[in-house]
Amino acid sequence: MSLYRKYRPQTFDDLVGQEHIAQTLRNALSSTPLRVAHAYLFVGPRGTGKTTSARLLAKALNCENGPTSTPCNNCDFCIRVRDNQPTMDLIEIDAASNRGIDNVRDLIAGVASTPAQSRYRVYIIDEVHMLTTESFNALLKTLEEPPAHAIFILATTDAHKVPPTISSRCQRFDFRRVGPNDIVGRLQHVAKHENIQLSDGAAQIIAQQADGALRDSLTLLEQVTAFSAETISEDDVRLVLGTVSRELLLEMMGAVVNKDAHEALSLVERATEDGVSFSQLTRDLTGYARDLLLLTVGFDGNAALTQTERDVRQNHAQNLGRERITRVVETLRAAEKEMRQSTDHRLLLELALVRLCSDVSLNIEYSMSPQAALQGSVVAPVAPQNAPPAPRPVWKQPTIAPPNANQVTQNVSQNTVQSHVAQKLADETALPPDLNNAPREIERAAEVSAIEVAPIATESVEATPIEFAPENAISSTRSEVATEESAPHEVETQAETAPEISEAPTEVAAKTPQKKGRRIHNLEEFVELWPAVLVRVKRKIGVTAVAYLHDGLPAALDEKQAIVEFTKEFHFEKAKEAAQRLPFEQVLNECMATPHVLKFRLAKPKKMAKVEDAVPPPTDDDDNDEEDVVRYAQDIFGASVVGRSGEG
Repeated sequence: MSLYRKYRPQTFDDLVGQEHIAQTLRNALSSTPLRVAHAYLFVGPRGTGKTTSARLLAKALNCENGPTSTPCNNCDFCIRVRDNQPTMDLIEIDAASNRGIDNVRDLIAGVASTPAQSRYRVYIIDEVHMLTTESFNALLKTLEEPPAHAIFILATTDAHKVPPTISSRCQRFDFRRVGPNDIVGRLQHVAKHENIQLSDGAAQIIAQQADGALRDSLTLLEQVTAFSAETISEDDVRLVLGTVSRELLLEMMGAVVNKDAHEALSLVERATEDGVSFSQLTRDLTGYARDLLLLTVGFDGNAALTQTERDVRQNHAQNLGRERITRVVETLRAAEKEMRQSTDHRLLLELALVRLCSDVSLNIEYSMSPQAALQGSVVAPVAPQNAPPAPRPVWKQPTIAPPNANQVTQNVSQNTVQSHVAQKLADETALPPDLNNAPREIERAAEVSAIEVAPIATESVEATPIEFAPENAISSTRSEVATEESAPHEVETQAETAPEISEAPTEVAAKTPQKKGRRIHNLEEFVELWPAVLVRVKRKIGVTAVAYLHDGLPAALDEKQAIVEFTKEFHFEKAKEAAQRLPFEQVLNECMATPHVLKFRLAKPKKMAKVEDAVPPPTDDDDNDEEDVVRYAQDIFGASVVGRSGEG
């Protein structure tokens, strides 16, 4: 017999983790008068004691010493329920396999009959949310006013699937997930009665894997017992269940803290040799990162850790910080989600660890000086600032005719300070000559600094220094002006020839934006651009809207109206009805040169050509053709005509 059946609670005192429900039912059974409801709804996760509590309530009601809050477990009814033997006054129904209305009708028909041996007839309907809507409706009246001897206990894991008309007729009890400490205590109790030495660490791992389900924990204990019957250690549990050792988790998170991708991937290789499941390793890492996140807000929910493990966790939480821990949890959760749809779990885990070790920050730019780069340290993150522009390369600078002396003085006065600061910034960010001999980490830090400073230097164009062309280039009639916005591009403009050097350069006139695309002016263009109109309707209104116009074709276009013709009456009626609520005309006018009123019409049916019923009479030429064929056959085969068909 399975452990969870062998050690099923036999009294309300044996219920683990559901003290609020046990106390309520005990008080209802021991009160005078009896305060037992005619219908109960037990709601909660799997393995938390819903069916067990229902059977305990049935025993307490029908015990020979009852109704009582403490069943004797010695009378005939208690023994039958304890040993899972059939009894006529306790009917258990699996709604998953008996969900039809015919099954509910059979149940209702038996409710009227009185109990065979006991005081009450108890109906336990497990997984009641699986009943059909018709079955729920058929059960309503009986559930609302059952006979005095009938008691219904409905159990479900999905309370939201139970109709409100059903739940409102029941007393609802919500079962909670069993805490890890309660599960560990129950596991030690079972192990003691089974003569098994179960270590506390092994019990903790089993409780963690059970996820609040006591039945699952007993099943896992039974599985591990088959591997090691007398003594169960923490290593035995990890080997059987494929869980990750705590040391591996701490070392892997330490590699993430230190941004050591090589160490993290080495630990993945070690986990592979130990036969660890990568999906389980990802889940355990996510759970550990969650614990670190809770530590950052001052919550320590794991009381089973040693002081050394607490110190390590506290160190990890302080070094990572709340923001980075949040990114760790999100990255691991994304990898875990992708593993459900992929078979290469190791690759997904390695990618996640490399990203976490790289720790690409969001919306943060680092300012690094050459001295900090040589020391391998990074200055604290600073917000992006509008730094003065750096000098542009000569090949990017425009070449235009030089302005007069006054304009040169004005330009120098405006740009001297900014160019000086930009040159100073470029000199400061220049790398020392001996950087080539520095370690790779220092080179990478310097590259990061150079990359992040460069975009700031290209934000402004107004202060760009200008290199004047020689005098022999003054006669040139074309000039190139470089403008930089989101991406650099070149614009060529025709410049007027300056008779004197003192004339100012010609400014480039901004081009006025023009509407793109053709416009419909006549019927031919209306027919030609009709597919484009349908595409615009699909984009502006939707796919459903364009379906109304698929059968239509442009038929006429005048100064005021645009007429679309339909060949089928059904499509015509649907389009005309849709035009009253959809902006077909508005979208069409976006394609027209001038506004028009959109009209729909039905095409006239085409007249079918009249088929001549009479067959044309034979002519003499037909007989001549027949004689020619006969003579041709005689010549080939050397035959003679003996007779003709149809002749006497």
